[in-house]
Amino acid sequence: MKKPNLSLLVGSIIIGVIVIIILFPKTLARFNPYVIENIKSTISQSGSLQLKGAPFPPSKENILGTDFLGRDVLSIIIYGTRLTMQLGVLIVLGRLVIALPVGLAAGFGNSICKSAISLFSILFSAIPALIISLLILKKSYFLGLFKNESIIAFVIVLALVGWAKMAGVIRERVENILSESFITGERAIGKSNLKIAAQNVVPHLAPELTVLLFMEMALVLSMIMELGFFGVYVGNLRVVSDTANDIITAINISYEPEWASMLSTSIAYLGTAPWTVLSPAAAFFISMFGFNLFGEGLREKLQSKDSKFVVYFRRLFSLKIFKGKVIKATSLILSAIIIIITAQGLISNYNNKISAKQVSSIIDWSFKDQVLLGSIDAKYTADNLQNSLEKTGFKPIKQNFIQDYNIDKLYSADKYDFSINNSDSKRELVLGKDFSLQEYRDYTLKGEVYNASNLDMFNQKDYSVFENKFVVFDEEIYSRNAIEEFADKLGKDSKALGVIDIIGNDDKLPPVFSSKPSDKVLIYMTKVAAEYLKEDSKINIDMKSYSLPYKGRNVIGILQGSKKELSSEAIMISMGYNYLSYDKENAERKLRFAIELAKKLYDSKEKQGRSIIIAFWDGNLMEDYSGVKNYTENSLYSLEHTVVNIDLTNMNVKGDTLVMNSQQAPITRYFAWAFYHQLELNMKSSGINIEKNINKESASNILHKGPDSSQVLYYIGAVPTILTISKPDEGAKSNTIEDNFVDALFNTITKNNY
Repeated sequence: MKKPNLSLLVGSIIIGVIVIIILFPKTLARFNPYVIENIKSTISQSGSLQLKGAPFPPSKENILGTDFLGRDVLSIIIYGTRLTMQLGVLIVLGRLVIALPVGLAAGFGNSICKSAISLFSILFSAIPALIISLLILKKSYFLGLFKNESIIAFVIVLALVGWAKMAGVIRERVENILSESFITGERAIGKSNLKIAAQNVVPHLAPELTVLLFMEMALVLSMIMELGFFGVYVGNLRVVSDTANDIITAINISYEPEWASMLSTSIAYLGTAPWTVLSPAAAFFISMFGFNLFGEGLREKLQSKDSKFVVYFRRLFSLKIFKGKVIKATSLILSAIIIIITAQGLISNYNNKISAKQVSSIIDWSFKDQVLLGSIDAKYTADNLQNSLEKTGFKPIKQNFIQDYNIDKLYSADKYDFSINNSDSKRELVLGKDFSLQEYRDYTLKGEVYNASNLDMFNQKDYSVFENKFVVFDEEIYSRNAIEEFADKLGKDSKALGVIDIIGNDDKLPPVFSSKPSDKVLIYMTKVAAEYLKEDSKINIDMKSYSLPYKGRNVIGILQGSKKELSSEAIMISMGYNYLSYDKENAERKLRFAIELAKKLYDSKEKQGRSIIIAFWDGNLMEDYSGVKNYTENSLYSLEHTVVNIDLTNMNVKGDTLVMNSQQAPITRYFAWAFYHQLELNMKSSGINIEKNINKESASNILHKGPDSSQVLYYIGAVPTILTISKPDEGAKSNTIEDNFVDALFNTITKNNY
């Protein structure tokens, strides 16, 4: 009876299981590997509430326990199989790409290739490859790379430190093949070395080379594991620093599911939570064992006298495969692959077009030229946003989508014309972009400018020089309070037409509202607009004001989560819906973004374990009457259970660079922190450049002066918030944000939510 090849059988089973795990992780994993559950509450037998912190030991719910962030270890291993094996295969192929041509050339007698193999072999015998890899990959540059860039770095470094050994084996085997008698015959008929290598050497080398690749895979996995023990792994966030109040904290975080990173970040828990270390270590050992067994079993099979494997391999790697029926079959297979890929692309594009049509049917209303707090246009926009949310499938949190709140009577510009006229040019200024007023009323003013940069306003006695002129002050010289006080004096004691206050580069224009009309004309102007003011400039202002109603309107909808254990928590996407005429296009696109996102989320509602809230705030152009501030004080949904808020109010959709601020999503709020980093990765993979904006103002200062509308949900409502900051890029060659932002955000929400 023929003895079974147990090594090949067991190795095939292990590799087969690995392939199944790579192909079907969602089917096999019970939990999302990104879901963080740092604290669990239980009721003891005595009826008291008990709180336990991660890592949690193995249980019926978590078979292999959880890591220190409360993530299911088995799910991380299952999802991490693909990335770990992908890295291993790429490194092996990288070594093969270098070793095969160099080994072949050396086997044929090329002195340079022989010297290269000898030099690298001696080098890595004197200094272990692991040490050299650590010295390189431990550099801060490599530690800071994201996943894709990190994979490339690993492949290059580990291929360079390991190719020489493989090349030496290939060289030795090539020399043995070339010493065979049939090679002498091939040379006798005039074959070149290149043809002999392609038609004779490679086919004879292929069986042993195949065995070598499987054995090399085990060695590569071993090195990846060893690097993990030393804190070197692929594309994960390693250090988080918080310099607020001069306090620096650091933590080692494994974010992407990958076995080496699991080992690295769990070593500290070996004594208290050994399962966090033993589980990924076991995954490594079983995989290495499987590849070694398969390689040994394949070697045994190839070396048996009656084996047909050698013949098969030689035919497979022979140039004869390009002849006859085989080439036709190959062509058919390649054609089928191309057709499938093309069909998938067409189907994907078709689905995207359908989605766009659906959004157009949902947003079947025209956008107003501008929308101001409490205005008729704001009511019109709020009513239509309510209808659009309802069409997407979202529901009101309570009885109605609209949350009303009271505001004072306000005044703003109804119609206006503001121009700076010079002898050779004319500049029309835009309200809210170039200028704003302290107070609004009806008037028409024309006059020259008086540059008061060198004026001592505190000792000025003669006001006649200001008659029928606009007096210009710069906040680089005088404070805003001083300018406003002097404007009051001019309004009472002179015939000046008004005061122009040139604000600082980093300052924002005051809101385009006032709480009461007055006779004073105080104009705030940006530095950019003020560049048009010359000695001979003449200013024309024609202003018509109107009063706004007494009511603001937030529009808020919810998509209830599909999982009972998660549905009480909510992810919020929010933005202000007020805008001025110059920003209409950007605001319209963002509102469409939100509705498109709502539709996509509803269509995948079975994957949305947590509830989704979409909120449109009124009053985003005026801090004192901000809708988000009112919501924080009168929330419709538990702020405690709102796990993250993605604020799109100040995002600009043009260009390919998005500025983000994660200061309000710290590591202490794990879900929001993890969500931000996954969002950042998804944005980058979509081609969107990410710039980070850090506000260095301390929390105590913010609370002392009172948080603004972008801070209030976090500092008052304790809702972690991810901010997108306005950065228009008019010179960008593409609108990557507009094209890819919704899909990147949708994928992040869904990935963190099932």
